[in-house]
Amino acid sequence: MQKIISWNVASVRARLPVLVDFLSREKPDYMLLQEIKATEENFPFFDLQMAGYTSVISGQKSYNGVAILSRWPLQFVRLELAGFADQARFIQAETKSGVVLICVYVPNGNPPDKNPTDMERLTYKLRWMAALGDHIQNLICSGKEVVLGGDFNVIERDSDVYQPDLFRESALMIPPVRQAYADLTKGLINVIRQYNAAENSYSFWDFQGGAWPKNNGILLDALWVTPALARHIVRADIYKSVRGIKGTSDHVPVGLTTTDLL
Repeated sequence: MQKIISWNVASVRARLPVLVDFLSREKPDYMLLQEIKATEENFPFFDLQMAGYTSVISGQKSYNGVAILSRWPLQFVRLELAGFADQARFIQAETKSGVVLICVYVPNGNPPDKNPTDMERLTYKLRWMAALGDHIQNLICSGKEVVLGGDFNVIERDSDVYQPDLFRESALMIPPVRQAYADLTKGLINVIRQYNAAENSYSFWDFQGGAWPKNNGILLDALWVTPALARHIVRADIYKSVRGIKGTSDHVPVGLTTTDLL
């Protein structure tokens, strides 16, 4: 059995005690992290190495940033999505068996509060998602098996949010974004949804407005895999209880367990 878990940690340094405890308890083979908010200079490589993991990161000061933690050797590491070197939202590596692991932090896309008519962030999000989709389709066409995990910042279905009418005009939910999400995941299977089909299967609860005790959540995080890999998956989990831990992220980890050795 092997386990892959994805988690938007909302600052790896701020969540380090919670992250290390989670790694010790769950022992994933690979951990995909988003919104690490750290660069090479201040990423906790040593602490994670002491926990049994080597780390590769695409970092950015104070914002964004993604990482892959691994108990096994990784190869062919790629630190950016072509044409989008300005924001650290993508990292890719291959396992020893050639499975491609991709960790993403998709742009939010909503306009600045001070300028609600500014569409620049939404345009960037749609361009970024299209580029990611092209990249994934090229991998699939080349015969690669793919695991795509991360915070996708998309409300794919109305049932993925506690009150969908509040988000109709949001860049998380408008039709062009939903279509872009469908396009970029074409040919992949969402194993988190497959194993957590019930409504209210959320992965994010805002820090504001008492969202967690009210269960005002959103499903923003996912793990997508190619069909050949999906046949070997025996379970997929949303680690909801992590949201109740003191000092944790506003997202919770999502993970899969597979019988296939990656």
